Amino acid sequence: VFVSPWFNSKAQRIDINLNNDWQTSLAGTNQWRKVNVPHNWDDYYGYRRLLHGNLHGDAVYKKTFTIKQNKTGKRFFLFFEGVGSYATVMLNNKNVGSHAGGRTTFTLDVTDAIKSDGTQNQLEVKASHPPNIKDLPWVCGGCSEERGFSEGSQPLGIFRPVHLVITSDVRIEPFGIHAYADIKNNKADLFIDAKIKNYSSKRRHVEIIQELKNKAGHVLGISATNQPIEAGSYIEVSQPINELLPILWSIENPYLYEIVSTIMEGEKVVDRIKTDFGFRTINWKTPSNQFLLNGKPVFINGVAEYEHLLGQSHAFSKEQVKARMKWVKAAGFNAFRDGHQPHNLLYGKLCNEKGILWWTQLSAHVWYDTKEFRENFKQLLTEWVIERRNDPSVVLWGLQNESKLPEDFAIECTELIRLLDPTTSSQRLVTTCNGGSGTDWDVPQNWTGTYGGDPKTYADDLKKQVLVGEYGAWRTLDLHTEGGFVQNGPFSEDRMTQLMEQKVRLAESVKDSVAGHIFWLLTSHDNPGRVQGGEGLRELDRIGPVNYKGLLTPWEEPTDAFYMFRSNY
Repeated sequence: VFVSPWFNSKAQRIDINLNNDWQTSLAGTNQWRKVNVPHNWDDYYGYRRLLHGNLHGDAVYKKTFTIKQNKTGKRFFLFFEGVGSYATVMLNNKNVGSHAGGRTTFTLDVTDAIKSDGTQNQLEVKASHPPNIKDLPWVCGGCSEERGFSEGSQPLGIFRPVHLVITSDVRIEPFGIHAYADIKNNKADLFIDAKIKNYSSKRRHVEIIQELKNKAGHVLGISATNQPIEAGSYIEVSQPINELLPILWSIENPYLYEIVSTIMEGEKVVDRIKTDFGFRTINWKTPSNQFLLNGKPVFINGVAEYEHLLGQSHAFSKEQVKARMKWVKAAGFNAFRDGHQPHNLLYGKLCNEKGILWWTQLSAHVWYDTKEFRENFKQLLTEWVIERRNDPSVVLWGLQNESKLPEDFAIECTELIRLLDPTTSSQRLVTTCNGGSGTDWDVPQNWTGTYGGDPKTYADDLKKQVLVGEYGAWRTLDLHTEGGFVQNGPFSEDRMTQLMEQKVRLAESVKDSVAGHIFWLLTSHDNPGRVQGGEGLRELDRIGPVNYKGLLTPWEEPTDAFYMFRSNY
């Protein structure tokens, strides 16, 4: 990377991609390979036919880069979108920071360590994924105390993009713009909060300007205020823009505005960022039990998804994330549920752009009753909400799937989400799914026809359950049977398709009195800790343990059921 002085003279902030040309080695091997990130050392391990086959250990990533930039009035930051499970970062042999988690982002100020005179910088990242993690909510299924219930594997490596960000020494902090709206009688008051930090050694006086622009780039509203900021400290500024008549974000017309946030110092622009924003209202608490978007009922025809793919699970490129969301749209789904941890932020951006309702989720069925677990859980929860709260597509906050969280801790976490997002509980609800208390809503699952029960009662079930967080069935790739659906019979592709079409039609028959349902799931994923036979009919084809309920196989081959959804929706 080479950044020349003439480029910086006009730019307030520069975001440099550091994804290419890394050297990486797995601890204990002393063998190095050249890779680009996103990258995951745990490639095919979780797909072997073992109860616990996932890769654990430490990996080192090294990269050199060069920049030429006058440091005066500037700050330099490394922005990591995801390193699993623990990250320690060194720059030019100086420890510049660490992060525990992986599924949320982190930013490190590296101004004092970086060389900006054109000489070479040495960046080193240690990624650790030890077995039997006890202080994080994200652990692989084989390590779970309850076999198979942590749902899937966890990555080992730098599995999401890396950036070098150069800004002024007075700047808006990462995810430092928080916008939300109060909409009544077609009029909206927009509230914009900004978190700004002064990294310099002297007191500064700045003007903070917030502009709302439509798609054509026209300014519809503006708010400005002047504030002093003490050296080394930050301020939080709230600025409303009132009496707006917005076009509302909807599934049919996902209209996005742009909030342009600018910091001025005298006549000089010192920082500027842009935030997409959509105006919309949501209501889960209706007499008819329907979900209302902008006061109109929307039947939620949703799908859940894991970021798994043979050979590189979690380490998705932008093109691969976009491809997955094209599958979602191609099958006709209008809602998306994270399974069961925070996804790449690009998923949310695409939900915003495509008009897909998003049920984002923090964790699966994991709980360790320790002080360290509670503290990390709340820290990661805070990061998760702050990263996603501006997204109009977010309609539910999923605290935990098949929850084991004690009620008092779930209540504490729900209150924390409400503090971070003022629309929580009045519009967005905090959920557990298929077990749990202490949140706004424990959303049930319905596996009638798969794990016992009578699928013919699905319409009546759904009227009682309002929203079903998971429905689906097993199926064996390339196994076909004759005749209609036979419960407790062989798990053939056609019987899965028949059962799902029955549930789709029954759900549609009562859509005037329910919110909807979420199909489990788009793509079959590795499921360490479980003992099912895995994907495939012949022994030659079987891989696993795999949660083989997907509309797509682990290698993204569409099944009969995919075409059933496509034909209906």
